[in-house]
Amino acid sequence: MSGLFGTLNNATKGLNVQQSALQTTSHNISNANTEGYSRQKVNMVSDNPYTLGGIGQLGTGVRIASIDRIVDPYVNNQLRNENSSLEMYNKKSEVLGQLEGIFNEPSTTGLNNNLSKVFASWTYLGSNPELATAKTMVAQNAETFTDTLHHMSNQIDSLHEDTVQDIEKNVIDFNAKVQQLDSLNQQIFNMTSQGQAPNDLLDQQDKLLGELTGIAGVEASYDKFNRVSITVGGESVLTEDSIAKMSVATDPAGQLTVNDKTVDITSGNIKGSQEALSEIDTKKQELNELAFTFATAVNTVHSDGGEGLNFFELGTDGNYAASIQVNKEILADVSKINAGKNIESVVGGDGTRAQAIASLQNTKLGYPVDPTGIEYDSDTMTIKNQVGGSTVSGAYNDSVTQMGIVKQQADNMVDSQGSLVSLLEARRDSVSGVSINEEVTNTITYQSAFEANSRIISVVSEMLDTLINRTGV
Repeated sequence: MSGLFGTLNNATKGLNVQQSALQTTSHNISNANTEGYSRQKVNMVSDNPYTLGGIGQLGTGVRIASIDRIVDPYVNNQLRNENSSLEMYNKKSEVLGQLEGIFNEPSTTGLNNNLSKVFASWTYLGSNPELATAKTMVAQNAETFTDTLHHMSNQIDSLHEDTVQDIEKNVIDFNAKVQQLDSLNQQIFNMTSQGQAPNDLLDQQDKLLGELTGIAGVEASYDKFNRVSITVGGESVLTEDSIAKMSVATDPAGQLTVNDKTVDITSGNIKGSQEALSEIDTKKQELNELAFTFATAVNTVHSDGGEGLNFFELGTDGNYAASIQVNKEILADVSKINAGKNIESVVGGDGTRAQAIASLQNTKLGYPVDPTGIEYDSDTMTIKNQVGGSTVSGAYNDSVTQMGIVKQQADNMVDSQGSLVSLLEARRDSVSGVSINEEVTNTITYQSAFEANSRIISVVSEMLDTLINRTGV
C-alpha cells in the first residue's frame, strides 16, 4: 500500500509496536525484584516491503518478530550445579556442627574429662586402698562416665533420626516440585506448539529446576518445545509423558530409590545429609568401640582375667555406649571393688590392682578389642600393649580430631562454593537481571518513537483533510 494511507498504516504499526515495547519495559520494571525473573526484550524488524512498479520497494513499517527472554543457558546451568554443591556442603556443615556439640570437646564436662577423673580415682584408690570414700569415688566417677556415654549415645541417635527425617521431608518437597514442573511442561508445550513464547513460564521452569537441583543434584535436558526432562542418578524422574516418585529406603537409612531402584546422587541438600549420616554412624560406632574396649580392659584386670567380679556390665546388642553401666553389685556395696592383688581375701594396704587399672590409661588397646585375644598377665595384673593399638583417651581424641577436620573441610567448601555461586549470580544478573537505568532509557526511547508516530498520524490526517475537504474533489 502506497500513498497517504500507506503512510498512515506505517505510523499505526509504529504506534502499536512502540506501545508493546513500552508494555514489555513496564513488565521488566515491575519484576525488577522478582526472584528468578529474566528481563525481556522486544525484537523489532522491518515489515515486508511493498513493490511499486517502476520505482522499487516502499517500506511498510515495523513489526514485532519476537519478545525474547534474555538468558545465558550455560551460566544458568553452571549456577544450578554449583548451588547444588553449596547446598550439600551447607547441610553437611550444619549437621556436623550439631555432632560437634554432642561431643563438646574440649570442655570440663566432656567425656575425655570424665575419663580422666575415672583413672584419677583409681590412682587415688591405689594409694588409699582401705578408704571407703576412695572406693565410693571410683564408683561415682565411673557412673558419671557411663551416664555421659548414655547421654551422648542417645543424642547421636536423635541426630541420626532427625537427619533421616530431614531427608524424607526433602524427598516430599522434591516430588511436589516435580509435579509442578510436569504441569509447567504441559503449559509450555501448549503455548510453544502454537508459536507463542512462554517467557514467564520458562522463568518459573528455571526457578523450579534450580530448587530441585538444590534438593538433589539432577540432570536436565530439553526437547524442541522447551519441555524439561530430569534424571537422578541415571534414573528418569520426569519425561514428556511419564513421571516417577523418589522415595527413601529404610535400610540403609537415607538411601534414595526411584522406580524401586537405588540411586546415588552427587550433590544437593540430601547428599549433604547422607554424608553427615555416614559421619554420625562412624562416630556412634567409635563411641561403642570405646565403651566396649574400656569396659573389657577394666573388667579383665578387676576380675583377674574372669576369676572375679566384673566392674562394668555391657549389653549384647552392640550398642555398648548406651548399655554400659557399673555393676549393680558394686553400686550396692562398694567394698566389692577389688583394689588389691588378692581378689578373694583383702590384704590391708594393698592397692596394686587399683594401680594396675589406673595404668590402663597408658595401655595401647585394639579397637574393637577382642576379649579372647587379650594378653593378660595375672602376676603383674597388666594387659600387653597391642601392635597398632591406641590408648582409650588417644582413640577418643583421634575420633574428635577427625570429626573436627571433616567439619572444617565442609566449612571451607561452604566458603569456597559461596564465593563461586556469588560470582555466577553476578554474571547471570549482568545478562538476565533488570537494570532500572536501562529500562528508564528504553522508556524514553519508546516514548519518543510513539510520539513521533503519533505526529505522523496527525500530519497525514491534516493532509487527508486537505485532500478530501479542500480540493473540491
